[in-house]
Amino acid sequence: MRSIAHQISFYLATLLAAVFIAPERLQADILIDSYSANTNDRFTNNSAFIASAFNLSGIGQSESGRWATAISRNVVISANHLEPSGVIRFYSDNNPSTAPVTRTIVSGQKVGSTDLYVAVLDSALPSSIAHYSFANEILAAGSSSPFIGFNAGIYQDLNAYMVGRSPATNAPFQDQAIGRNRVSGYFENVNFLGNSDSDALIFLRDPGSTPQYVPFEAYLQPGDSGAPLFVDINGEFRLLGTNAFINSPNTSPEFSGINYIGNQASAINAYIVAVPEPSSTLLVALGGMGVMILRRRINSSKTPTIS
Repeated sequence: MRSIAHQISFYLATLLAAVFIAPERLQADILIDSYSANTNDRFTNNSAFIASAFNLSGIGQSESGRWATAISRNVVISANHLEPSGVIRFYSDNNPSTAPVTRTIVSGQKVGSTDLYVAVLDSALPSSIAHYSFANEILAAGSSSPFIGFNAGIYQDLNAYMVGRSPATNAPFQDQAIGRNRVSGYFENVNFLGNSDSDALIFLRDPGSTPQYVPFEAYLQPGDSGAPLFVDINGEFRLLGTNAFINSPNTSPEFSGINYIGNQASAINAYIVAVPEPSSTLLVALGGMGVMILRRRINSSKTPTIS
């Protein structure tokens, strides 16, 4: 019998031809096993919240609920296919009554031929709002993972925190829930929305009876795109990427895909250095960074559903 990795690789290459981008009006809530507002909704502000030990203040949302996560005092990151604009609200804690810190996006840039999107805020965030370190490890198509695709290097099998829209009834700019999932594997050059260089971490939705299952196992839904994906490194959140896609509806196995940030870290750092107004030279360099970085040669024809 073929390995799960081979089965899924074949599935990705042949069965995901029908792609759709879910309109924002059809946005759904992230699916979290055994969800409760107390354990999973950020702004319920309960001590049982699974991410209560971490600083979530750098996770911002627009008036319509689009995501913008701070990676410096005045640069945020999201997904290009659902990029944020206008006013972004950040909250220094998980209390919904706390006065937000508001900033306005003044410019933005797609990162090369990926689905990552970086944007500049109109002024620096205060010290009460966190900005997150992010992965900078180059992942490549190497040794096969026992679960899906290729091994995700130091992040393989780590238990991650997956952010998405909450099943609770919240204002769009406070619509944040967190579940968990293990990093199942890595794919290169995932072919969706014409992006030729989108590298992705994959998160299988594991059944509760399997060793890879974790409490509050999460699966993304349309509208979650652009939200951050973190791992716990020595008690602090490290950003691995932004939500990007899920497999087509009513197909198995179910999995979520994340725009992996590490392979584009040099380009993103160049953008941060260029703040507040990146020069045209730097923007050209950003767009062409895929040529400068040693690229891996795996050609994927995977066409996932956009989350």
